Amino acid sequence: MRLGMKRLAVVGALGVTSAALAVSPAFAKSDISIQATPHTAHVGHVVKVHGQGDDDAQRYTTLVIQERSGKPGHWGHWHAVTRSFDGDARANVKVTHTGELQFRSVLYSTDKHHQHPKTDRVSTPVTVHVVR
Repeated sequence: MRLGMKRLAVVGALGVTSAALAVSPAFAKSDISIQATPHTAHVGHVVKVHGQGDDDAQRYTTLVIQERSGKPGHWGHWHAVTRSFDGDARANVKVTHTGELQFRSVLYSTDKHHQHPKTDRVSTPVTVHVVR
């Protein structure tokens, strides 16, 4: 008889756990990242940049890799290097002067014609040090 009560308790606990999981909210997955190699480059060399981003809650997205140069406190404006409509963007950027380069990924949500973009998320910038 004791074994039957234990089984009943286990089955009841599993039922309560299953019901709790069934009513919990669902969360859309989203992610964004950026990588640049090498971290230190010489003038005239190429930096390889790879950005990825996706948001399951948005049907149409555009991923843009942006670049800015300068020095901390005196940065230039961000400008687009390349864009991708499949969430995976790559670019080869030739370094033209010393200082620092920063790259970031920006994910925009758009309509089905990729018009009227709204910023969905922005990655943390990665810095490349440029020497002679």
